[in-house]
This record gives sequence, C-alpha cells and structure tokens, in this order.
Amino acid sequence: MDIAGAGKFNAGDIVFAEHCGYIPWPGRLIEKKRHTGLIQFVCTNDRKRISYRKMWPYNFRQKKIFVTKEALEYEDFREAILMTERLMGRNDDDSVHYVWQVMHPGAEHTAKEPSTSSVPPATGRTQRQIELAYVQKVRKQSSSLRVETQFVDEINTLRRCLTINYKNYEAAHAAFQQLLKMPVSQLLLVRNFEAVNSIRQLCRFTPTTEPQTGNGDAASVVRSQANKLMSRFVSCFKLPYTKPDFWSEFIWLSDSYMRYTVDFFPNWRC
Repeated sequence: MDIAGAGKFNAGDIVFAEHCGYIPWPGRLIEKKRHTGLIQFVCTNDRKRISYRKMWPYNFRQKKIFVTKEALEYEDFREAILMTERLMGRNDDDSVHYVWQVMHPGAEHTAKEPSTSSVPPATGRTQRQIELAYVQKVRKQSSSLRVETQFVDEINTLRRCLTINYKNYEAAHAAFQQLLKMPVSQLLLVRNFEAVNSIRQLCRFTPTTEPQTGNGDAASVVRSQANKLMSRFVSCFKLPYTKPDFWSEFIWLSDSYMRYTVDFFPNWRC
C-alpha cells in the first residue's frame, strides 16, 4: 500500500482512513493539519483525527484492497460503501452492482423492479402524529427501565476498559456477560442512543495489533460478544422498518423519543 503524506490530499477529498482498532473506512477529509487530517466517516458520521500514514485515496486501486467480500459482510461497511459510491457520482444501480460483484464474484446481478405492494398504505396521519403515537406507545414499557442504571454502568465499563491506549479484556468480558443476561426493550434502547452506538462501534472492533501482544483471541471475543449483543438489540425492533435499514430506523425512533419527551415533559430528565 502507498503511504501518502499531507501533500497528496486536499480538504474535501473522499478517502479510506484507518482509525485504531477498525478496518479502513471511507470518509471525507474535512480539515488538514501538518501530520493529521480530520475525517468524517461515511454512514457513522464519527469524526476522528487520522495520521496521513493511515489514509489512502478512495480510488479503484485502494478499493481492490479494502472493499473485500469479508469486509462487506458487515452491514454498516456495506452501507458506507454504497453511500460513498453515490458521493463519487455513481447512480444507485451501478453502486449496488459494484457491491454485488465483490460479494458474489462472477454471479449475475439482476436489479429488482420496484414493488408497489411494499409501499405502506396512506394512513392520513401527519409525521408528527406518527412520531408522537410511537412515543406514547413505547413509554408503556417503563417497567423495563428497572435495569437502566445497571445497563448504563456496564456500557460505561466497556468504554473505560476498551480505549486506544488501554484494553482490559477481562473486565470487558465480564461487562458483556452482564449485558447479555439483561432484559432489554425498545424504550431502554431509544433512551440510551450513545450506549447502543458504542456497541455498534465495537461490532467493527478488529484486533489489528493485538496478535503481537498475545491478545488476538481476546479481541476477537470482544467483537463476537458485541455482535451478539447488537443482535439482541435489533430483535427488539420488528420488521418491516419504515426506513432503509435498522440503524436509520433506530436513529429516527430515538430522535423522536428524545424530541417529544423534551417537548412534552421538559422537566423530566431522560
């Protein structure tokens, strides 16, 4: 792989950038410093300062290296590549075809015709009424909040013991064990967006440097536990979604809950 310096990039460029512990991910270079650039990652919208040594142009050559069948098995990465292809000017059909070909080498991809039966019937309700009805419905799960304090505590434990410079896998494993035994609900999750997002990010956790320290297996276990926990979270939300994917649906529901809770219960701390 080419190791590029600051001079090879311009603010606004679409690049692959590798944040410590994660696979190279597409993002936009939004600010340049002498040794690092501020990257806003596609799909997740996370912003991180990345060394230019861990940054590559988003072009055909680098896509051959980073956009692999294995990487595309992660739903978030797949969505990020589709979004990036659109940012690069490719239409939706070409973007989907490109991802399909990487995931299914040699297989023929036939675009599906849009189905009118999948369009939900008009209900006559405004968006505000739909969102408010959801908030009123989900608040009926208030009994599930008895575990909220423990839930937040265990998530905070994971944040403390899995950082760039410090990793306590034994403590992380214990926290995951507690979280996996804990009952969860839509209300618990939409009230704690950042907690769910933390687990989502751990699903992309990769032990790139850990084999040298003998902790490669422990790092892989962390990712496996995060994926298992995220699957439990997803199972709380029944299909069909009203948005293109689970994460878009969750962002919308969490935002609706927090917004209407603040609007109608301004003195109630979420």
